[in-house]
Amino acid sequence: MDQRNINIVIGLVLLTGLLVWINITEIEFIYGQTEGEEPVWTSLLFWQGDQQRSIKTHQGLDLQGGLQVVLEAEEEPAEGVMDAARSIVENRVNGLGVTEPLVQLQGDKRIIVELPGIDNPELAVNTIRETGLLEFVDAGTRDIPEGVAIRTTRGDPKYFTPLTEGEPATDGTAEETAAEGEATQEQNAEVYNPDEIYETVITGGELNEVSNAGLDPTTRQISIPFSLNSEGATKFGDYSGRNIGNYLCIVLDKIVLSCPVIQARIDNNGTITLGNDDIAEAQSLAIQLRYGSLPVSLDVIENRTVGPTLGRDSVERSIRAGAAGLVVVLLFMVVYYRLPGVVAGLALVLYGLMNFALYKMIPVTLTLPAVTGFILSVGMAVDANILVFERMKEELRAGRSMKRSMELGFVRAWPSIRDSAISTLITCAILFWFGSNFGASIVKGFAITLALGVVTNIFTAVTVTRALLRFAVAAAGKGLEHNTFLMGFNLDSADTAPEWATGLMNIVGKRKLYFTLSTVMISMGIIAMIISTVQFGSPLKLSVDFTSGSLMELQFEEPVQPSQVREVFAEYRYIDPDTRILTEFKDTDVTTAEQLGQETILIRSKFLPEDAHIGLLDKISTDIGSYTELRFDSVGPSIGQEVAQAGSFAVLAAAIAILLFLMFAFRSVANAFRYGIAAVVAMMHDVLITAGIFAVCGFVLGWEVDALFLTAILTVLGYSVHDTIIVFDRLRENVPLRRGEGFETIANRSILETLNRSIVTSTSTMFVVLAIMVFGGTTIRQFVAILMIGVISGTYSSIFTAVPLLVAWEKGEIGQLFGRKPETSNNMKKATA
Repeated sequence: MDQRNINIVIGLVLLTGLLVWINITEIEFIYGQTEGEEPVWTSLLFWQGDQQRSIKTHQGLDLQGGLQVVLEAEEEPAEGVMDAARSIVENRVNGLGVTEPLVQLQGDKRIIVELPGIDNPELAVNTIRETGLLEFVDAGTRDIPEGVAIRTTRGDPKYFTPLTEGEPATDGTAEETAAEGEATQEQNAEVYNPDEIYETVITGGELNEVSNAGLDPTTRQISIPFSLNSEGATKFGDYSGRNIGNYLCIVLDKIVLSCPVIQARIDNNGTITLGNDDIAEAQSLAIQLRYGSLPVSLDVIENRTVGPTLGRDSVERSIRAGAAGLVVVLLFMVVYYRLPGVVAGLALVLYGLMNFALYKMIPVTLTLPAVTGFILSVGMAVDANILVFERMKEELRAGRSMKRSMELGFVRAWPSIRDSAISTLITCAILFWFGSNFGASIVKGFAITLALGVVTNIFTAVTVTRALLRFAVAAAGKGLEHNTFLMGFNLDSADTAPEWATGLMNIVGKRKLYFTLSTVMISMGIIAMIISTVQFGSPLKLSVDFTSGSLMELQFEEPVQPSQVREVFAEYRYIDPDTRILTEFKDTDVTTAEQLGQETILIRSKFLPEDAHIGLLDKISTDIGSYTELRFDSVGPSIGQEVAQAGSFAVLAAAIAILLFLMFAFRSVANAFRYGIAAVVAMMHDVLITAGIFAVCGFVLGWEVDALFLTAILTVLGYSVHDTIIVFDRLRENVPLRRGEGFETIANRSILETLNRSIVTSTSTMFVVLAIMVFGGTTIRQFVAILMIGVISGTYSSIFTAVPLLVAWEKGEIGQLFGRKPETSNNMKKATA
C-alpha cells in the first residue's frame, strides 16, 4: 500500500476532525468589547477585519428576520458627501444595537442598509434616514404646540410651498391642478403660523455630547441630557439669560418636539424634554443628535422586511430539505455504484463539512437562496464522481487492471470536470455582480455558496475520492475487479450505454425530429408569452422587483376576507410631502396565500413610502383587527427599471462569456467557434423552454418574476452548459481517435458513451431539487420549480440539441437555411455504441 496515499488519508481524517470542531463551534471576539486577551485563533482569521473575528453561523435577513433598505440621495451629491453620509448612517445603525448590521455604498448616490433581527423596522428606517437637523428656536411669548411644523431662519419644511395669490399649483389639467392645489393646501395647513419665520438660536452642530434618552426621576418625563461646545455655550448663555420666562422650541427637521419655558440662564448643559413619548423613539432621536445630521437628504427607494416567525420557519424547512436531499443522494450513490458509491458518499460528507466551515470562517451570510445554492451544489457535486466512475468502468471493460483503470478514470474525467466548473463559476461571477450592484443580497448569497461548492467539489472529487478509492482498492486486492456486487456492474459487458438507448436511439440521425420537437415546445412557450403580454403587459408576469410597487403579506388572528383589506386600501389617501401629489390605492390587488401552515393575505399595491406603509398598517389594525406582518417588499420606480435592465444584461453577459470560454477551451478542435455557438443555442433553448412554462404558470397559477427568477435562469444556463461540455469533451476526445469514422458517427457515439453519466447526474440532481421543493418553504417554491425545469431541459438540450446542431452545421444543413449549397463529405457510417 502506497505510504504517500496513507499519509493523505490520515491527513483527511485529521481535517475531518478539525471541520467537525469548526461546524459545532460558535465563538466570537470583538476588539475593545470582549473581555480578556485576544485568543490565538483570531490571528488565523486576519481577513475578517479589525472589528471582530468569529467562527459562527451568520444568518441573513430571510432566516432570522430583519430589514433591508436602499437609500438614495435626492440630489446629485458632491464628491465625498456619500462617504460622509454612509459613516453617519453606520454610526446611527450601531447606536441601535443591531447585531451584524451591513452599511455599504452602492454606486454614486445609494446606500444599502441591512439590519438583521430588528424589532421595529419603521423606527429603524426613520432613525437612519432622517436628516436630523436640530434647532433651538426663539418662540417669544408664544407656546407652539408639539408635533407641528414651523418655518425657521434655517429654512422651510420640505413640503411647504409658498403660493402667491391666484397662482395655480401646477401647469397640468384643471383636474390635476385642483387635486395638487388641494394637496398643497392640506400640507401647508400643517405648518403653524405659515406667515411667520422663527429665529434659530443654535443648531445641533453646536452640541458637544448627547446622552441616552431616559426617564427623569423628578418629572417622570422622558428626557435627553446634552452639553454644548464653547461657541454654542456662549450663544445659548447670552440668549437664555435675556429671555427668562419666554418659550424656547426644540425643533427637529422643522417639527416641534417640545416648547419649554426658559427658567434660568443655561451655559453648558441642558435637557431636551419629550414628555411621555415612547422611550424607543426618544432613543432614536438621541442617536440622530449624537452622530450629527446627514449632509444630504435620503429617500427610501427599496424596503424589504421579513418577520422573525417566517425566518425561523425558513431555517427549519431548509434544514429538513438539506438533510433529505443529502441522504437521498448518498443512498442513490451507494445503491448504484456500491463500493465506489460508498467512497463518493464519504467524500460528499467531507464536502458538506468543508462548505459549512468555510461559510463560518470567511464568513458567508446564509440566506434562503444561499442554502438552496448549497443544497443544489450537493446534487452537482456527485457529477464529478460519476464522471470518474463511468470512465473507470470503460477502462475496466477494455481489459485494464483495477488500479490502472482507476487512475485513468481520474485523468480522463479531469478536462470535463475542469471545463464544466469554470463555466459554472462564470455564471456565479455574473450573479455576484448583479447582487452586489443592485442590493440583491439573496442573489449574491446564492452565487457565493454555489461558487464555493464548485471549488470545494474539485478538491473532494479529485483529491478526497481518489485517496479513499486508492485505499479501498489496495485493501480489497485484485478480487475487486470481478466482484459484480461490490462494483455494481458486470465488468465483462462491453456496453457503454443502456441497451434501450443503443437499440432505439440514433440521436444524431434523427436530429430533424428532435429539432422539430424543440421548435414546437419553444413555439408553444412563445405563444404563452404573447398571451401573457396581452394580459399583463409583459411576456412574463413581473413582480414588484421589476415593475416597482409594494408587496405585503399579513397573517390575521381572526379570519379576514380579501375584500375587507381591499376596502381599507381604497379608502386610504396619501400625499407625498415632496411632490405634493395625492396617491390613491383603489386598484390594489388583494388575494389569499399560504404561509406557515395558515392562510395569509397577500397585498400588491403601488409603491408605498415608509410613512404611507405605517399609515396603512395603523388603519388596517383599527378597521380590521390584530395581525402579524410576515414580510414587506417595496421597490421604487427607478430601481425597478434598473433591475429589469440589469437582469437582461446579466443573461446576455453570461451567454457571451460562456461562448468565449468554450471557443478558448475547444481551440484545439477545428471550427471551435461552432462548439461555443452550439452550446449557447442549447442554453437559449433551455431559457425559452423555462420562460414559456413560467409564462403559462403566470396566468394559471399567478407566478411572478422576481430577482430569484433571474437567479434560477442564470443557474439553468450554468447547468445547461455544464451538461453540454461533458458531451463536447467526449466528442473532442473521439475525433482524433476515430479518424476512419464520419463526424456524424463519432458524434452519436460520443452521446451514447456519455448517456449513462447524463442520466445518473440528472437523477441525483433531481433528487435534491425535489427535496427542496417538498421540504423547502413556499417562498422559494417557484425558484426550485424553475431549477427543476432547467435540469430536465438542460439534460435534453445537451443530448438532443447541442451535438446534433454541430453535425447539421458540419453537413451544411445550417447553410441551406440561408440558401447555401450543402458541403460534400464522405458517406457517414451509422452510429454504433
